[in-house]
Amino acid sequence: MRLLKLAAFLSLWVVFFVLVAIVHLWISVLGLPNRWKIISRLNRNYTLLLRLILNIKVTVAGDEGQLERGGYIIIANHVSYVDGIILGSIFPIVFVSKREVKKWPIVGQWNMLCGTIFINRQRKGQVASLVKEMTRKLRQEANILLFPEGTSTNGEKMLPFQTVPLAAPLRNRSIIVPMTVTYKTIDDQPVTTANRDSVYWYGDMEFVTHLWNLLALRGIEAVIGRLVHDRDGQRQRIGDLAEIGEVVPQFSAGAAVT
Repeated sequence: MRLLKLAAFLSLWVVFFVLVAIVHLWISVLGLPNRWKIISRLNRNYTLLLRLILNIKVTVAGDEGQLERGGYIIIANHVSYVDGIILGSIFPIVFVSKREVKKWPIVGQWNMLCGTIFINRQRKGQVASLVKEMTRKLRQEANILLFPEGTSTNGEKMLPFQTVPLAAPLRNRSIIVPMTVTYKTIDDQPVTTANRDSVYWYGDMEFVTHLWNLLALRGIEAVIGRLVHDRDGQRQRIGDLAEIGEVVPQFSAGAAVT
């Protein structure tokens, strides 16, 4: 079964790579507006198929319909690369990644085609260009998925938010939608500290080995929840909060169910 899933994974990746390249060419030739709106919808289709291959069942707590039109910054807790697959399968998004990924052979080119925004967390002077890129993609009705902790964890505590990734949405007063990803079961068993690392990926875990073990799982159940609402149910602007720290305590860090 693992080999079949791996073959499906790789085949889907190749097909999607070619498809997105063709769509980019098509958009350029026809001079179509909203390039990233189109690409973000393709990203969702791709991650949805990945989710189906992994047999991940997702329950969304709340109405996600308004996110369909795009233009939002989605922030979430982060315990695994699987988080991106889950969130990306529900919402049309482009991703945010560390700048080093852009230089990886093939993977870097693939991320650029998908509209990934690359961040150099060590160079705060690049915030102005980051604001410009995020604003352009938000105006083209693409959502942007951002993990403000800057890295994945074991979910036992929330790391301090990275300042550089959040500087851009703060400056242009983007609408922030805080979400949580919580894993409920793995192979029909409740998530505990004993089995969580078959899904959680953090620290010094080796990616290839972890993915190989992930492909062996029969199924995963996860819940996506939305956090901040005003009295009318509308999403709040993070710039209207007194401090960004007000958001942090409301996050569920995806801690294991014991």
